[in-house]
Amino acid sequence: MEPLSPPRSVRILPGEIETRVVTTRLLVPSPSQSNWSPFRRVAESIANRARQLPAHAHEREEILTYVTEGFAAYQLEGSEATPLERGSGRLLTVAGRVSHRVSPAKGGAIRWFNLVLGLPSGPASEPRLQTMNPEAPTIEEDTVSVRPIVGRHAPMESRAGLECQELRFPNEGTTFRRLGSERRSILYAMSGRGTVDQKDIEGGEAAFMEGLPGVAIHGGEGFSAILVSAPVSPSSVS
Repeated sequence: MEPLSPPRSVRILPGEIETRVVTTRLLVPSPSQSNWSPFRRVAESIANRARQLPAHAHEREEILTYVTEGFAAYQLEGSEATPLERGSGRLLTVAGRVSHRVSPAKGGAIRWFNLVLGLPSGPASEPRLQTMNPEAPTIEEDTVSVRPIVGRHAPMESRAGLECQELRFPNEGTTFRRLGSERRSILYAMSGRGTVDQKDIEGGEAAFMEGLPGVAIHGGEGFSAILVSAPVSPSSVS
């Protein structure tokens, strides 16, 4: 017997502000959404030279770093630091254990979207680091500018099946985005106001979606968001 598809749902939740190390708007885990497999962490962070994130380790995870403002350096354990600027991305796939860090440039600040997914079990291997340059293309559709970050038409490919794109509405309009009934998706509103499946959303909030083949997103002028999705196993219930 084939497993049942998850129920259709769209929930709008606020990001929770956390300031213990750097200023972070935390989507997962948070008091509103403690766990949402396969997503282990979804957040937007801001750091400067006075308050920055120290090197930290990951084990059997895939980690996305995407810079939306500012300049920084990205360093993988055992490697030289490389520059990060607005529109740059890194996708780190860790089948064993490795440390990395993001350090703001001297005198500046950085704002970035960060996401962590668990990897399926398997043998340990060397970490794989993929890069996205600021020159990566944006696709101009009728009502929205779409910048593929991970997945289809994007410069980075996920072992965990992650897909990610940045959406910007230069003018008020509506777009329909394909998701997948067997995937969980999150749309994080970075700025402006819009709707997701006719539910209001504004900067700092996120739409948690599952069981949807696709979704209509309406944005006011200047609305910008990051849309991520990943496959979920039938056993995921949290």
